[in-house]
Amino acid sequence: MKKNFVRVMLFGALALTVSTTVTSCKDYDDDIKNLQEQIDKVTSTNPVSTEDMKTAISSAIQTLQTQLQTAIDGKADAKAVQDLLKTVEALQTALENKADASTIKTLGDQITALSEQVNSIEGTLNKTKEDLEAKVADLTEKLAGAASSEDLKKLADELAEAKNELKAVTEMAENNAAAIVSIQADILELQKLDGRITALETFNQNAASKDDLADYVAHSELAGLVDGEVLELLKDNGSIAKYVNDAIESQVLAEASAINVSIKGVDDKLATLSTNFETYKQEQATAYQTVTGNITTLTTFKTTIETALTDGGYENFAAVLTEITTIKTSYGYCATKEVFDGKVEAYFADYKKTVNDKFAALEKRLTALENQIQSIVYIPEYEDGQVKFMSYYYGEGEARKMIAQADPIQVKFRISPATAAASFVANYTPSFDAQEIKTRAAEEIYSIEGTPTVDEATGIVTYTLSTTTDKSYAISLNLKAKDATKNLTDISSNYFPVIADYRVITSVTLNSPNQDVATMLSDNAASKIDYGTGAKVLMTGKDRAGNAIIDEAISESAVNKSFAVKYTLKAADDYNDFKIGETNGVLELKSYSSSFNNKKVTAQARITMKDAAGDAVSTFTKEFAQVTAGEQVIKTLAVNPSGIGTVEFKSKGEEASVFDVDLTGPNYSTLGITEADYQALGSECFDFETGAKSGIKFAFKENTTTNELTVVVPAGIPVNTYNDVTLTVTVSPTQKFTITANATVQITNVDYALNFNTDIAAGGTMTLQPTYAPFDKPTLVSFSSDLKNAFNNYATVEGNADNAGASIKFAIDNAPIAGVSISEDHVLTVDGSKYKGDNIAVKVNVVGKNNEDADVTLSSAEKTLNITPTSLAGSWTAPASTTVKIGRDNYQSTFDLANGFSWKATNDKTIWKDGSANTTDWGASPLTVFGVDLPTFTVASADQQYVSITESGVLSLTETGRNLDPSAKKTITVTINAAPGWGTITGYDAGKIVTVEIKLGTASDQPFD
Repeated sequence: MKKNFVRVMLFGALALTVSTTVTSCKDYDDDIKNLQEQIDKVTSTNPVSTEDMKTAISSAIQTLQTQLQTAIDGKADAKAVQDLLKTVEALQTALENKADASTIKTLGDQITALSEQVNSIEGTLNKTKEDLEAKVADLTEKLAGAASSEDLKKLADELAEAKNELKAVTEMAENNAAAIVSIQADILELQKLDGRITALETFNQNAASKDDLADYVAHSELAGLVDGEVLELLKDNGSIAKYVNDAIESQVLAEASAINVSIKGVDDKLATLSTNFETYKQEQATAYQTVTGNITTLTTFKTTIETALTDGGYENFAAVLTEITTIKTSYGYCATKEVFDGKVEAYFADYKKTVNDKFAALEKRLTALENQIQSIVYIPEYEDGQVKFMSYYYGEGEARKMIAQADPIQVKFRISPATAAASFVANYTPSFDAQEIKTRAAEEIYSIEGTPTVDEATGIVTYTLSTTTDKSYAISLNLKAKDATKNLTDISSNYFPVIADYRVITSVTLNSPNQDVATMLSDNAASKIDYGTGAKVLMTGKDRAGNAIIDEAISESAVNKSFAVKYTLKAADDYNDFKIGETNGVLELKSYSSSFNNKKVTAQARITMKDAAGDAVSTFTKEFAQVTAGEQVIKTLAVNPSGIGTVEFKSKGEEASVFDVDLTGPNYSTLGITEADYQALGSECFDFETGAKSGIKFAFKENTTTNELTVVVPAGIPVNTYNDVTLTVTVSPTQKFTITANATVQITNVDYALNFNTDIAAGGTMTLQPTYAPFDKPTLVSFSSDLKNAFNNYATVEGNADNAGASIKFAIDNAPIAGVSISEDHVLTVDGSKYKGDNIAVKVNVVGKNNEDADVTLSSAEKTLNITPTSLAGSWTAPASTTVKIGRDNYQSTFDLANGFSWKATNDKTIWKDGSANTTDWGASPLTVFGVDLPTFTVASADQQYVSITESGVLSLTETGRNLDPSAKKTITVTINAAPGWGTITGYDAGKIVTVEIKLGTASDQPFD
């Protein structure tokens, strides 16, 4: 086969150029979005887990290493053999690193030369072949004489395994070097895949972001497997992880499937892995099937070309191999299930033409390889991998009659590459065990019924196979090329066991899923009992070795041909009120009403067994459970999930409180349903909404596959007890049950009770001290206090509030108050220039929101902080003498009344002195700092005609004052008016008066009295 391949490859390979290099996956097709939406199972929900992959790949490596040892046995120490193994590894490495064509060609030529040397060395394969031939002959003889079904199965399996070993050894012996190259290449491929899975697992454990991945993919195991531009476009770390998982796992599975075909399914675990993935893949979008299918096809091309190098390397094989590696990597970028944002989708969409055009060009140039089958592998339908023909007899000795002969069965094979499937029927003639199939002649052991079905997309071919033998064999499918001019090669599948067995029946019965149902509804026309659906005819008798067989299901085809089942009513009780379908076994009342309560009936099945001629040979009767009609009773189960009676209130917007419902133990029995039947119910059977109370309802547990339940209490539900939250489950039109629960939402007030810090706010009273800023030359004065410090358990209460989605609220009771504010972080600030002494009362509560956005107070008692800022009024100083005398010697003078008076702030800096504001000690006018006015000077209105006083307190006599009677003494009182923002100026009341005495006829230094 390989030599034919080399001939036909020459023409395609020479035509292939590598002028265009595909470097990333910008374009698959318009289905890429659909692909990403639908291939959900490749990672977390894929039945093929990374653990499954590692196990299967490890098993396959061990199997191939055993094969490799067999291939080189007796000449493993030869330098040519070791050099050949190393050169294959070097070729694989060069391809992975996309080495230039000259490097690939050099390695290919070395493989060709070394192969000639290896084939010339004598090993032990011929001796191994002789031993296996003897083993096959021995097992064939034992199988022919097998008495029991167990022996048949065991020996047929052993024979199939031995024949597969013999076939492999024979192929190794015919072209030893090619076998060594092929096995070594497959081992290296599997080791590479194993490294990728290990690296992926490490990534999932350690990588959290794009930056982590950028460092990580530099490792050789993952280098080049994911698209860097896609990673740059992805914003979400979770999306990055999903993309990496999808891309790498899909590539690994697709390549592993190709290797499984290459090694002809000899490793069970890898074969199972491949089958599971292929089954899963067929459920996915066409785009995903195409991507992974193309990766598999390209892997097949690669391994086939590498093996063919042993027969002669051609210069352009290097170009072929390089292009295959490049395109395969590019398709790998596309194997992702996720839908990302617009930029990522646009990037994928833009990638379409480049990758597909290159793949189409490669396919066109490799048409001959596409049509040539490289491998055909049997696909087992059942886990034991066996094909079974079963016949049935009745009676003993000469009276024994054939009841049912073995029916045709279907057997499936996977063709690789899948591209060869399209022309498979036209190109090959099939046979089993080297017998060419032309007609169903009597001498043939196995015959093909009709034309095989071919799935071109998957490369799966299905034959319908019949037999006339009662013997068991290990057989293979053999394909003979019809037209030698097409350079096609004969090929055969791996061997698989075909069991021919029989049973001798002594009695039969019918097993119906509903045979034990004992009630139906009298008032519901939908209430019927279906005995027929799912019913199985069971046999009791003996196997071919005479061992007892009890209640074994008879094959469906045998039942259809040789057994007639008729359903009737036993003539007893109230059978005239019921009817039953003779063929379908559906029991029902003739009419439905409560008047049929307690009516009883027993249904039965009569099984008539017929021989091959169609004559009845025996009849057996199976009675079902007696059925009583009655009105529907809805069974109810009250559940009390742990914690549901003390649900702590949570503010709207928080996560709901979820409580698991335990239905284990006797609960299923209480509901009148088995655990298995309950778990099999569809989601449409569950009515969660009708019985909800204020939003509290039953729900499925997250990610459940067995209908596990929870009770969900949404955040924001008001404090109350909610009784009879109800779930109604409709099993069928005639059966339903309810599950109820009571929920109590509460607030544990003690968790939200604030305690005053007695060092700061004893009894809720706080006194604030002023802050002058800057200290040396103040420009402002204020008061500030972090009100959180007023409570010694604030952090604890705040944590409890956070857990409930609530918060601690501080509110000024009589707001607004000039100059007073509270920040978001609960710091109270008083502006000394604006505050005027109003009472500051701050109310403190823990507050959440209910589901209607109304405030809910979680604390049982409101706390009040009564806050008093220390007075900023300051102190007042008057001179020793506050009397001014005006006489004949000085009446024309001016008199500075403010001289000697001063007003100081609490920081001992002077605000006002000698009639003017003091700016020396302040960074701004102290009047502005405190928000006060300049002190003023006033006299009684009656005296204002005699004196005038300036703003700064300078007094002089008016013209009228100068005309006062010289002999009379006039006394005028001048008041200095100083007004603080709030509070009382210390010493002010005692020192605010200046007394002015006037006696114009007397000198001012003389007594005026």
